[in-house]
Amino acid sequence: MFATRKSDHVLETAYSCVRWFLVPTSTLLFFKYYYHTTSDLILYFTLFIFAIAYMTGTEIALHRSPVDSMFYRYMTRIGVVMDYLAFLAVVSLTGGTHSPLYPVAYLVLLHASLYWSLVGAMVATFMVILGYIGIVVTIDGGFTQGEMPRHLFNFAFLIMIGVIGGIIVSRERKHFVEKGIFENLAKKDYLTGLYNHRSFQEHIRETMVKQQRFALVMGDIDYFKQVNDQYGHQVGDAVLRSIGTLLDSMISSAYGRVFRYGGEEFAIILYTQDQHIASDLLHQFMDKLRELEFGTEQEKFHITMSLGATIRDKEQRTTELVATADSLLYAAKEQGRDRLVWG
Repeated sequence: MFATRKSDHVLETAYSCVRWFLVPTSTLLFFKYYYHTTSDLILYFTLFIFAIAYMTGTEIALHRSPVDSMFYRYMTRIGVVMDYLAFLAVVSLTGGTHSPLYPVAYLVLLHASLYWSLVGAMVATFMVILGYIGIVVTIDGGFTQGEMPRHLFNFAFLIMIGVIGGIIVSRERKHFVEKGIFENLAKKDYLTGLYNHRSFQEHIRETMVKQQRFALVMGDIDYFKQVNDQYGHQVGDAVLRSIGTLLDSMISSAYGRVFRYGGEEFAIILYTQDQHIASDLLHQFMDKLRELEFGTEQEKFHITMSLGATIRDKEQRTTELVATADSLLYAAKEQGRDRLVWG
């Protein structure tokens, strides 16, 4: 199952518009050409009310719910089943397989391929063909020799649409995954999993453009060169990974962003101008870092970090802000390390 992307959301919105178009269209066709009995009327209005209720729920999901919410996913993915049932009902009420609304079947196949690629498209194709056969038997009066060429061509086109649509979506999904991998390689540090220096420059620039107040924190591992010299670079890499994991777990994307600035230096952007809130979070990080153990079975050691932090003034440019935080970091080093210095 793939996560919902912006393009998927746009396509779901388009499908919603198509549904709202088809409801009045099918209503006009039904009353003008296919309405014969009271039972037909009762069935149609039952389906009409059900369709309006579902489509209203879909509109709420599309425009009021986050795309990663359970409600959004439920309403959009169940839409494939709802569209299939609507296809069977509407075609049955508007002339069977001769219905001018028969091409809705192709939309059902493409909708299924959107979420489940080739497998979903083929399952949907099989279900549509079964439904088609059911409509022929119950509405059209069965398969006749004169109608067989039309039915066979309809089956062939359904299979072709299912296969081609599924292949196209599968290729697009593969391209999307590969693109995501390359973007991660370009934006993230391979060792720590944190965003890299390039991402830091882009993010801090974007934050400044939004005129957002924030705190910039520059951190440096204390005596990290001695760790590499005494225990080796593999242990040093383990230290970097552990710090990256700890920072990432403590600072969610809603409260800030963490970067490996370079070497043993880290940068933290906190979306707050409250020094007390930021200090509490940073001291919690420093306390947890002191509890971590590194080294070999024979010899264990602990790590500390020095931090320099400043609240961004709206007049400061990126270079000035980073220089200020860096100078505060060096002040923390000079004052004995393992401390946070604000400025």
